[in-house]
Amino acid sequence: AQYTLSNTSGTESVWDITDPFQPIQITTLHAGTQATFQQEASRLHEFAAFTPADLYQPVLLGKINNQDLHNSSPADYLVVTSPELLPQAQRLAQWHTMQDGFKTVLVTTDQIYNEFSGGSPDPTAIRDFVKMYYDKGIAAASKPRFLLLFGNGTYDYKYRAANNTNLVPTYQTVQSFDPLISHTSDDFFGLLDNNDDVNFVAPAGLLDIGIGRIPARNPAEATTMVNKIIHYHDTASFGGWRNQAVFIADDKDGNLHLSDAESLNVAVNSTNSRINQEKIYLDAFPLVSGNGGGRYPAVNEAIVNAVFNGKLIVNYSGHGNYLRLSEEAVISATEVKRFNNPDKLPLFITASCDFAPYDDPSKQSLGSSLLMDNANGAIALMTTTRVVFAYSNRIMNDNYLRIALKPSPSGQYLTLGEAVMAAKNETYQSFGDVFNNRKFTLLGDPAMRLAFPKNQVQLTAINGQTVTGKDSLQALGKYQVSGKITDGSGNTLTNFQGVVETVLYDKAQSVKTLGNDAASPVTSFQVQNSILYKGRATVKNGIFQFSMILPKDINYQPGKGRFSFYATDGKRDAGGADTNYIIAGLAPALTDNQGPVIKAWLNDTAFKKGGLTHENPVLLLDLADSSGINVSGAGIGHDITTVIDGNERNVLVLNGYYTGLLDDYQRGTVRYQLPTMSPGKHQIRIKAWDLANNSSQTLLDFEVANQEKSVIQKLMNYPNPFTDKTTISFEHNQPNTQLPVEIAIYSSSGQLVKTIRKTVFTAGTRNCEIQWDGTNENGQKLKKAIYIYRVVITLGEHKYVSAGQMILY
Repeated sequence: AQYTLSNTSGTESVWDITDPFQPIQITTLHAGTQATFQQEASRLHEFAAFTPADLYQPVLLGKINNQDLHNSSPADYLVVTSPELLPQAQRLAQWHTMQDGFKTVLVTTDQIYNEFSGGSPDPTAIRDFVKMYYDKGIAAASKPRFLLLFGNGTYDYKYRAANNTNLVPTYQTVQSFDPLISHTSDDFFGLLDNNDDVNFVAPAGLLDIGIGRIPARNPAEATTMVNKIIHYHDTASFGGWRNQAVFIADDKDGNLHLSDAESLNVAVNSTNSRINQEKIYLDAFPLVSGNGGGRYPAVNEAIVNAVFNGKLIVNYSGHGNYLRLSEEAVISATEVKRFNNPDKLPLFITASCDFAPYDDPSKQSLGSSLLMDNANGAIALMTTTRVVFAYSNRIMNDNYLRIALKPSPSGQYLTLGEAVMAAKNETYQSFGDVFNNRKFTLLGDPAMRLAFPKNQVQLTAINGQTVTGKDSLQALGKYQVSGKITDGSGNTLTNFQGVVETVLYDKAQSVKTLGNDAASPVTSFQVQNSILYKGRATVKNGIFQFSMILPKDINYQPGKGRFSFYATDGKRDAGGADTNYIIAGLAPALTDNQGPVIKAWLNDTAFKKGGLTHENPVLLLDLADSSGINVSGAGIGHDITTVIDGNERNVLVLNGYYTGLLDDYQRGTVRYQLPTMSPGKHQIRIKAWDLANNSSQTLLDFEVANQEKSVIQKLMNYPNPFTDKTTISFEHNQPNTQLPVEIAIYSSSGQLVKTIRKTVFTAGTRNCEIQWDGTNENGQKLKKAIYIYRVVITLGEHKYVSAGQMILY
């Protein structure tokens, strides 16, 4: 048959595409505006005609380097990142290789797409890459243990939403309209057996690898997170906070969340008795009504100071969303900005709705801010991305704590990723709510371990008598405590030379809630937070001894006290607890009628009364007394307290922030993060008691300047007049900042004779001091005269200036 095309240009090409897999080009004859061609007509044919010049032309974007991810050796640690985050991912992978000896494989998403999905972004390609390593590992020891997804991912693959940053893709459920079913889950990448399917719920597949995600959206956030992980393992982060955990419970739903927190306390006690538990249950604090609804300001302060003091774990049960925890906003952006804990970063566990929906580009979640805004906040989060249910949350939370806090026989703990994997698998196998479990995710490094002390502290004797379980300690009694540092096998570490911190808690006592929420009746719970002794002692050859006096203010009802120990030699650390001693009775009275000596500063010990500070100062106290400082809280009013601006209705109790000096039970210090202060003049009254119930108090005046406006205050030089040299001194309100300072010195006629440039850094706001020797730029001594000096602080585009005069004679 012959076919004719009209209105042709003479350049058309005709193809027989009856078989699309074997197209055939047809010879075409062109005459004027027509083209003809022939083809056999025994069957139907399909033809395509086009002008070659109109075809799409490929655009050269760049060269693809040769790669072969399939030709690989077994690995422990797989890191998948985007090209723009690669330098920081490399830094973290290299650190793990050096620190843990892991075999690491670091690849970019582009490399995975090129080899597993034809160059197209696809989360399945990432799973196939991980499964390739999993299948190659015939023996369990050769299979990968951890997968880190280093980069943020979102639900928007087509970049239609504003502020979208989809660097390392997420898995999204097929159902996207039902808020109870719709979710993202990195579990998708860890279901690696052949028959596993993330959509299966009966039975649910089990995770085969520990997975975590660092949802960094840019290199700056990636740098912040890697810096935090490396610093977390530095010796600068050693401290007794590694024995501490805090449990926060919402006040709603018939005490459901309090009950959940109490069951978690039981899980911790039965799994790891070394962990000291602080309880911040909202309904045990006064509820304050305001225009924005009810608030718990005392809870806000308690949480800020718990984080400031240091906690290994912060665990929240209750309501929440991506902007706050609890209806009363006990943790919001305000609290997160106030967190000051770069050396004491906790794992946050939030059994609450959508605290960290990192895959939603329209939301900047509080969870992500905790992780990546700055050097403070959290080291990792075990948190949720969507709406969840309280009962199912408690099951997952309980399983995680029982698994994460349980050491192996050698004293080793699971990594974050291994613990989340094991907890999820336990939950999948024992509990049916698979969808709720999928919504929990680990935001952090799956290959890092929580900073549990690796060795043991054991109490061996008191006053030379070994532990019997029936011994008692009495109020006002003086005791010599002995102990040792051991490894996981109980062997004394005779090469351990360091310091042990000891806290002795009085017996547990009952606390009642206030019934602030109509649906939650008054109930009671046990706390063990009354401190009878807190001090530090030298450890020599793994052995330590120290003396202590117990305060007169104890709970005289017989019951078991609790010793808590933390020790470090600067390279290693150790922890321990002992509950074998009864606290009861009264020893002969002490002869002491003088109260403690109190010294107070803000931010650092160079602060002067009446000085200038910023809006969030830290109160520093030095306390000394011949019998010791009372921090028990058992006697009414016998606490270390602070009252700000005469507000007697808001007395701040600082007992928990007291730390004894090394080998000295008679003296100690307090470091306390004060509430945010308004600009202007303020006064603090500090009061303290000794163990014989004598008290003293002191006043500290200061002025707060708004940090948004740099202030130079109290500019002076001394001596003035001077002969050889003088010190130019001033105060500022920019703490923890590299501050560029320029001092220009002029003659009385206005001639510039000397310029001094210096960058100063202060841990707190205090006097900055810069010396001048009376010489000019050439080092020549200037003549006796009056000189004008001008101090300039430059911050960004703004300059702040103050001037004075001095006499050289």
